[in-house]
Amino acid sequence: MYVKSIFWMSLVAMTYTAILSALGGGLTTLGLFILLGFFISVGTMNISHDALHGAYASNPKVNRLLGFFMDLFGASSFYWKKEHVVDHHTFTNIIHHDADLDVPILLRVCPEAPRHSFHRFQHIYAPFLYALNLMKWVYFSDFRRMYRVVKSWGKDPKNPSAFEFFMMASFKCVHIFLFIALPIMVLPLMWWQTLLCYLAYLATAGVTLTTVFQLAHIVDGVSFPLPDEEGNMEENFVKHQLATTSNFATHNPVVKFFFGGLNFQVEHHIFPQYCHIHLSKISPIVERTAKEFGIPYYKQPSFIAAVRSHFRILREFGRR
Repeated sequence: MYVKSIFWMSLVAMTYTAILSALGGGLTTLGLFILLGFFISVGTMNISHDALHGAYASNPKVNRLLGFFMDLFGASSFYWKKEHVVDHHTFTNIIHHDADLDVPILLRVCPEAPRHSFHRFQHIYAPFLYALNLMKWVYFSDFRRMYRVVKSWGKDPKNPSAFEFFMMASFKCVHIFLFIALPIMVLPLMWWQTLLCYLAYLATAGVTLTTVFQLAHIVDGVSFPLPDEEGNMEENFVKHQLATTSNFATHNPVVKFFFGGLNFQVEHHIFPQYCHIHLSKISPIVERTAKEFGIPYYKQPSFIAAVRSHFRILREFGRR
């Protein structure tokens, strides 16, 4: 895990250095920003994702420190932890409770969501919305949350602590300086050209992160269960996770290395406190045990198959 962390951090640092070195013209800089977006998204999946789950180190302070890797590149790790680690992992695929199903009206990602006529085309325009996802997160959602914190300071117990709020605001300023202001100052490009390169970075990171996370829960086979009238779920926690989660490309070492074990989402949802490098070893045991007790265990044979399955289910939800 340490080797992987050093590897991805080094790639991010070298790509960023190459950008500031102005090694080529506008197209070269654009390509490097796109590459930076991919490396940062992959680094976040490998490092911050585990750390914010408490799965990287035994020391909570080390995990929190590594979680700030996400803040450095634009998004609040504090609120991501709340929406992903708490809401999504507790209420997986339960509408109105799972934050990952709380998407704009332009997408219908579960059977219980209202359907509109334009959803017939969502499998076509979804990638464009995925590209905008990180932009929305960095410059709308986070700033709206920060405004609400300031407005309700000392009144809402759900607000971040003073330290967390300070770190959130500080990293937001550092991010804007490192990825917008400094490149505009040092690159031999027009300011708007540099800004377009930065937007390409956000789009690349956004579409990579969003797509990979969607491949676990918005695919063929998985269910979207609802609570009963008293608010209780029919199945216990482990059965619920098996019914609502799917793996992909579990025998592909390249996918495993790049996506931080997120192709083993079934095991990750049952054992979120385990570092992702162990999930491939746990997977055969979980699958064997699920079959022994007649519980479904969903998986797609490859990354491409999972992507096709995701857009196929988007088309289904858009038409029915």
